[in-house]
Amino acid sequence: MSTPVSAVEVIVIGGGPAGLATAAELAHHGVRSVLVEPRTEVSHTRPRAKTTSPRTMELLRRWGIADAVRDRAPLAPGWNRRVVFCDRLDGAAITEFHGVFGLSDGPHELFAESGQQVAQPIVEEVLREHLRASGLVELRWGERATSVVELPDEVLVTLERADGTPAELRAPYVVGADGGWSVARSAIGAKLEGTSAPAANLNAVFRSRALRPAMGEALHYWVIGTETPGAVGPLDRDGLWWAGLAGVGDRNDPVLAAALIRELAGVPVPDLEVLSTDPWTPRMLLADRFASERVFLVGESAHLNPPFGGHGFNTCVGDAVNVGWKLAAVLQGWGGPNLLATYEVERRRIAEQTIASATTNLRASGHELARTADALQRTKAEEFYSLGLTLGYGYAGSPIVAGAEAEPPMDATTYVPSTRPGARLPHVWLDAHTALYDRLGRGLTVLHPGTGPAPAALERFRAAARTRAVPLEVVARDDDGLGADEVLLVRPDQHITWRGDLEGLVAELLDTATGYDRSRVTTG
Repeated sequence: MSTPVSAVEVIVIGGGPAGLATAAELAHHGVRSVLVEPRTEVSHTRPRAKTTSPRTMELLRRWGIADAVRDRAPLAPGWNRRVVFCDRLDGAAITEFHGVFGLSDGPHELFAESGQQVAQPIVEEVLREHLRASGLVELRWGERATSVVELPDEVLVTLERADGTPAELRAPYVVGADGGWSVARSAIGAKLEGTSAPAANLNAVFRSRALRPAMGEALHYWVIGTETPGAVGPLDRDGLWWAGLAGVGDRNDPVLAAALIRELAGVPVPDLEVLSTDPWTPRMLLADRFASERVFLVGESAHLNPPFGGHGFNTCVGDAVNVGWKLAAVLQGWGGPNLLATYEVERRRIAEQTIASATTNLRASGHELARTADALQRTKAEEFYSLGLTLGYGYAGSPIVAGAEAEPPMDATTYVPSTRPGARLPHVWLDAHTALYDRLGRGLTVLHPGTGPAPAALERFRAAARTRAVPLEVVARDDDGLGADEVLLVRPDQHITWRGDLEGLVAELLDTATGYDRSRVTTG
């Protein structure tokens, strides 16, 4: 356990990816938190998420840990970018997908960080180490939140320690990252609404150095010619594998898993050793509200979706960054009274889009899988090519985004860079190792053309930011690929809050961007 942190400002309930990411974002802005998590150790026998998207890797880059995740990952992004569909692993490929999951073997023009295939426990371990090193997070492993009570000026959280004794924590705000059975969600009276699949699937982790699929190395092998279809893929290059077995039912049975994996293989696998099994049911659930005044739901406490496409973990991190910078702004005095209400406005819509895409992928999986190459290419492409969803989501229409441009229709597979207000700032390489993102501040950033003396409008904006104690960086854009006359105001999460010319850079934009503009208040 870390040294207790004084003057705690946020209690984070749950130490999975959503909770760890929330604490990391708060620490990024210098905000102290306590993180409560029942698990004392991370289990590597249940890898769960395995796909970290380019967008999530960009956010890890903001915290300085993207390289650490890559160093720990057994599979390099350039090692393999191939998904194969086949009848059995000892046969020929029916069809293939190449260049999947935003993986790249070098710098990419669309994103600052390639996607990364890495098991969730590895990411969690890197985040745990990062939080310990920050000195801003008290990590209470082995403790469980049993109740959350929201009071007028603070939130009271009751804990059960590892030895069964109770404890209490108080803080101005609580972030509930405590999953499907969320205590925080119950505390604010929110409910999950939606549907679940009719049958459970069975995940397994197994070891075999003898397993050698006939069609060569790939990230995923989707086997569709067996009575129980399934997917298999490597977790490393030394014989550790995962398997997903469709429609098995709620049976946590290693013997059954081994038999089904052998059926997928089509040939004897003499050294097969099942290390873990984990039944799970695909759920498409969305909370009817994401927040109260002082309690905020992130990750699976707010939404659950099938893992097809790998979006669940990545959406959790997006939630954490969104609520984290806003909490920091309010606690540090530069965030206005309406800023925190925009968390639900912005993120609930993104969760809806993610659930819709994952549901589409689910319906094209398992026993519903197509059987011909053309049909597989048509129905499964969205699962493996989803840059439109992971990079292209935006916050147009949010009360803290200036401008009346509507959010364009979502195309999950295709990403088109845009500087419209609400969009992610397009990535640009400034040199071989430096991205434009690396120049942005931790508060607001003005990107303006030219390197000459700052115009009067820009100086007035700087002065207004100083008066309001809003952290502001001003970055002169040189050959960054953006419009020649564009001035952009960028939020801490790398999304654009305003676009215009220098004369339009007026002090009132600070009211909009920081949640002080009461005329723009909306509800989710």
